[in-house]
Amino acid sequence: MSRTALTDADRQSLPRWALAADTVAALLLAIGVLVLVTGGGVFWIGDLRVSVRSAGRPLAFGLILGAIRYWFVRQPFPLITRVRNAGPVARLLRAGKAQTLLFEERQVFAESRVGFWARLRELLVLTAAFSALMAVATWPQVAQPYAVSDMGDPIFSIWRLMWIFHEFPRDPLNIFNGNQFYPELRTLTFSDPVLAPSLLFAPLYGLGLDRIVAYNIVFLSGGVFSGVTTFLLVRALTGRSDAAWVSGAIFAVYPYRVEHLAHLELQMTIWVPIALWGLHRTMASGRMRDGLATGLAVAAQFYSALYYGAFLMTYALVVGGVLWLGRGRPWRPLRALAAGAVLAAVLFSPVAAAYLKTRSYMGNRHVGEVQYYSATGEDYTNAHYRSLTYKQLSEDARGERALFPRFTPILLTLVALWPPLSVTRIAYVLALAFSVEVSLGMNGFVFPWLYEHVPPYGGIRVPARYSVMAGLSLAVLSGYGAARVFERWPRRRGALLAGFLVAITVEALPRIGLVHPWRQPPPIYTRLAAASPAVLAEFPMPGPGTYGFSEFVYVYFSTFHWSRLVNGQSGWLPPTYWELIDETVTFPSDDALNYLRRRGVEYVAIHGAFYPEDRREAVLAAAEERDDLELVSAARWEGSESRLYRLQ
Repeated sequence: MSRTALTDADRQSLPRWALAADTVAALLLAIGVLVLVTGGGVFWIGDLRVSVRSAGRPLAFGLILGAIRYWFVRQPFPLITRVRNAGPVARLLRAGKAQTLLFEERQVFAESRVGFWARLRELLVLTAAFSALMAVATWPQVAQPYAVSDMGDPIFSIWRLMWIFHEFPRDPLNIFNGNQFYPELRTLTFSDPVLAPSLLFAPLYGLGLDRIVAYNIVFLSGGVFSGVTTFLLVRALTGRSDAAWVSGAIFAVYPYRVEHLAHLELQMTIWVPIALWGLHRTMASGRMRDGLATGLAVAAQFYSALYYGAFLMTYALVVGGVLWLGRGRPWRPLRALAAGAVLAAVLFSPVAAAYLKTRSYMGNRHVGEVQYYSATGEDYTNAHYRSLTYKQLSEDARGERALFPRFTPILLTLVALWPPLSVTRIAYVLALAFSVEVSLGMNGFVFPWLYEHVPPYGGIRVPARYSVMAGLSLAVLSGYGAARVFERWPRRRGALLAGFLVAITVEALPRIGLVHPWRQPPPIYTRLAAASPAVLAEFPMPGPGTYGFSEFVYVYFSTFHWSRLVNGQSGWLPPTYWELIDETVTFPSDDALNYLRRRGVEYVAIHGAFYPEDRREAVLAAAEERDDLELVSAARWEGSESRLYRLQ
């Protein structure tokens, strides 16, 4: 008998009813553990409402059923026998240098005889296929290229992309000193600078596309190319293109992406699968070039999204640690990966230096804010309200914590985890568990330590975002599960693949509402853009202690004139901004205008459309009566009047 599997005779020695009882008992125990971890939830099967809130009943029934079966058939359960007979889990724990373990990295080192044009053709096919899938998962975004999900973060991201396009050719050393929050420095570091996405935005906008259209293309490219790179990783691991299609599709339209439809940088997981591919190659070969390539991919991920660069560091430690143990703890790969880490640090050092200066100013995120955005087990049973297929599961979802991964990846992962296991699958299932644990944030054990001791994690506001790494783990494991299904029924491979892709697509069907930002700002800025660089204050400002919708709009409007703003909006707001809000609450009083003079303000813009009706006329009339406000320009806009004044 194999040391990792039961023979056919062993399976046949158990009566069918005993095998069925084992299966049901295992399923009940799995449900009990799942409810114990997640807190359970309410599920809908058609019109049938199923509430699973207690772990005690499924655990008790599973144990009772298992005991009854064992009373009548005194043979070990197949799963227990497989693990006990020195399966990959046990072998991993006592791995030595002389041992050879099953890794299932079937094509990590496969020499490709495919030419350049064939590879390019494959890349285009992959890009087109995942683009179509993303179009379905974000519909009607493709049909409305001048629209965005809301008037907050999307138009702020347009400002970030436009600022880099505007400033880099003029003064690359000034790139981090954005034109908002004047006179603060390094204002681009108050959020993710999205430097790598800007490389795609620049030629699109430079060739004449509208800034909103160019932004939407960059936004959608995150899911598209994440699907492509996941396809390449899983094909290298499983040796199967059909399984890779399933994994790529799962990660391309993972529900996390729809939840963060407003966040450009949170779509940019493109380089994580490439870094993992390099990690596998380095662990298997120890070659210096593979270690350096891994470091290059890590640096590219940091430049694409800071969150995911930090996530990748800890995630790779788990995956790489298991691979290292399984290979007998060799030292050569560690040297190559250390060289890759040095390369990544050198490449990222210009950005890191700017953020280190800002960090001394910002400090760690407030614990209360981090606690609010820390996931709970129950969040993994809640779908986002933008999900059409699972809208019934969105009733109890909280902002940034709707983490239900959908059923297809869960089922395929269960298939992948049926013994015998391999070291590679053990690595990703442990990485899956680690990702879920870290996403619990202050509700867990790992994140509080990372928050205190690992600098990037002290600046993380939303630990629940680590769930995207759980999504990647599920995608990789789903590839192994799909490969098993295809190997079991090879003649039905085409139909099975089509079925999986249809299921993934149906689960990804959205219900998305879009808004259309102004393609041109109020005409009053024409005079301002023609003048030398000036300092501008925009009104109305938000009330004390609150965030203002208008601040996003002002930052967006600044991309048409590039004056320096005392206003601003970002992931972190400096103390000088809150001082500005407090000191100008009585605008246009003497105290407010004197404060603006001390801040260096030269121009004041007033937008009647953004004032409540009961204050609009009073503010405009008060501004008109002041001798120290010289009217420069006025125009009707959005049913009211916008005015630009020079502050005397």
